[in-house]
Amino acid sequence: MVLKSNSYSFGEAKYFESFVHIKFNEDLDEVKLEYSKQIFKDIEAFYDGARYALISERGLATAFNPINMKSLNLSKMYALAVVSPEGSQRREELVVEQGYYKGSFAFFTTYKAAEEWVLTF
Repeated sequence: MVLKSNSYSFGEAKYFESFVHIKFNEDLDEVKLEYSKQIFKDIEAFYDGARYALISERGLATAFNPINMKSLNLSKMYALAVVSPEGSQRREELVVEQGYYKGSFAFFTTYKAAEEWVLTF
């Protein structure tokens, strides 16, 4: 059950009891650092120190620079699921992204599969 929703110019966040689902707009070219900082500020306020998982849903054309993760407070995030259409370039990008995150990390092509995964924790 969705507990709260936030709309942004670049996408939408839906908050659940133990995880947040961020769905970026299909036409978004890049998840900029300023977008990530706003999202994590809102996540931290919502979960108020509790641990959570994050599902990041982005289109194949939406780039994310994983070095931006160094600028974010990820200490309460215990799992990261990325949902994106299949693509060899995407797989290579996700391997790099996984190297910047120390918790559980997985890649899915459907939101439902990602949701089932985060609910196993």
